[in-house]
Amino acid sequence: MKKISLLIVIAVAVLIVFTACSSVPKTKELTVTNVDVIGDAKDLIKVADGTYTLTSSDTEINLTINLQLLQNRDLESEELTLGQWTLNLLDKDGNSITGAMLQFKPDSGAEVQIMEFLKNGIINDTLAVTFSQTLASKDELKTIMKEATSFELTTVIESIVPELVAEATPEETATKPSTTQPAQKPQSDQTTTTSSPTATPVQPSEDWDKELDTYSAAIDRYISMKKSIKPNDPNAIRRLNEQKVKIDAMTKRFQTASGMTAAQSTRFKNLKAKFDNAV
Repeated sequence: MKKISLLIVIAVAVLIVFTACSSVPKTKELTVTNVDVIGDAKDLIKVADGTYTLTSSDTEINLTINLQLLQNRDLESEELTLGQWTLNLLDKDGNSITGAMLQFKPDSGAEVQIMEFLKNGIINDTLAVTFSQTLASKDELKTIMKEATSFELTTVIESIVPELVAEATPEETATKPSTTQPAQKPQSDQTTTTSSPTATPVQPSEDWDKELDTYSAAIDRYISMKKSIKPNDPNAIRRLNEQKVKIDAMTKRFQTASGMTAAQSTRFKNLKAKFDNAV
């Protein structure tokens, strides 16, 4: 009888240990300082130092962080909007964890809140923003919850002008024959009509280096997302399609750009080829 009781106790203990080892932690605290903010908004905001709680539920992870305002900017008045912002979770060595790329929580209104924060916020004030991701399996979720120790934030601010350039070009082409007879006026008119759309792409070469860095990061995220996507995960498919749309918009911007050096143009062509092959 004593042997049976002992066996039962051992079995229960083994079961408890097994369950503890196989279960996914519900929360994990990430204490961070000087978080890397990459991309277009790095001079506008920072991630406030502190301890943040990464939470898991079924196959979803969520992380709410505090963005701290460094500089005001009215993006809407500049015909700019937020692109895709991504929280990349990192392991203890500072390496990205494969597939761990959190984005704005759907229907949270985060984009609108951030744009308003940038425009009217008080310097050094903070805004809480939630990022989330639905994963394909609990094994992937378990790995992320185990390995994550910090994160970096990738930011994209997009121009809405490139779409206008594409639409304006045929109209300008259509009116061009009727204005060829006068010598001076057509060129003056043409300069007036095209200067607004093309003004945004014209910028110093070092600025294009930054945008190419953002473009490269966006392509790498797309490739990583595509590798880890599961056909039966509609949220993942939606996010992948959204990422492709963002990259397509960035590609159009580079194709209509002026001011890039030969090396930058070559880099863009190589990155575009890399993306085309991935698609």
